[in-house]
Amino acid sequence: MKKKFLLKKELKIFEKQFLFFLKSKILFLKKIKNYFFLKKGKYVRPLLIFLITKMLGTISKKTYKLASIIELIHTASIIHDDVIDNSFFRRGFLTINSLWNNKIAVIFGDYIFSKSLNLALNHNYNHYNNLFSNLILKMSEGELYQIDFIKNHKFSEKNYKKIIFNKTALLLSTCCEQSGKLLKKKHTLFFLKKIGILIGLSFQIKDDLLDYNNFNQHNNFNQQNLFFKLNETKITFPFIYSFNKASFKEKKWILNLSKKKQNFFFVYKKLINFILFLGGIEFSIYKMKLFTNKALIQLNNFPNNSANKSLKTLIFFFINRKF
Repeated sequence: MKKKFLLKKELKIFEKQFLFFLKSKILFLKKIKNYFFLKKGKYVRPLLIFLITKMLGTISKKTYKLASIIELIHTASIIHDDVIDNSFFRRGFLTINSLWNNKIAVIFGDYIFSKSLNLALNHNYNHYNNLFSNLILKMSEGELYQIDFIKNHKFSEKNYKKIIFNKTALLLSTCCEQSGKLLKKKHTLFFLKKIGILIGLSFQIKDDLLDYNNFNQHNNFNQQNLFFKLNETKITFPFIYSFNKASFKEKKWILNLSKKKQNFFFVYKKLINFILFLGGIEFSIYKMKLFTNKALIQLNNFPNNSANKSLKTLIFFFINRKF
């Protein structure tokens, strides 16, 4: 991704501030932090905040604080997600839970969450306190919905949307809505929130599709990650669509597949073939593009300036990315 987007300077300032907020005197925490941030993230949420702010007005100190708080919440959530999803890799690096253990990963995630709330409190952003505590609450509820979703085989598109709304879309919609609030653009808030939700839905479906791309790379760790996602903790959108198109006999077969003692690569191939045969990949691509196009249409209601154009470029990047 080209990180020009009019934001080269802004991203540099943001990253410096963000890493400063994560400073700690505890050596073990510093070691984990330095490892985790060894490879820079995409900074999707700060990019959204900066571009929407530029589209509607001017970036201020409060904009940087908002971006840092949101990124801290996101960082904590993905650390916890890696534990829940039994993930071994993230962005090509070993996850904290695989390198150390689940206990350390959970505690480090809690530490990052605390940093986000502490940052809001220290700068007297009173209107943020309820917002972010509620955001963390909803993200946690998303995880609980997902556990119930898997345990009781509630594999419906409606339930999937409920989960990813809480886990992914809500955070992105908060980025968009709060950017408008900082600039006191009350008349834009409904549309900004809607844009964030649509981006979040398409972004998560793309993540699901990437799991299948990684499988095709014949990488042991990527394939094992997909195995956990399909069988234990995370059901992907392509799987849900295919499962609901399957016959009763096929559904019974797929639910019993992971219980049988057999080579897990054999299980993978059966699952992949099942999803491909019933059109799960194609339908997921269609839905991802549908949500993306709706978001782009909403942006046509905003000033057609360079920031708006860059925001559209960023949204296209989300659905065309390879990682």
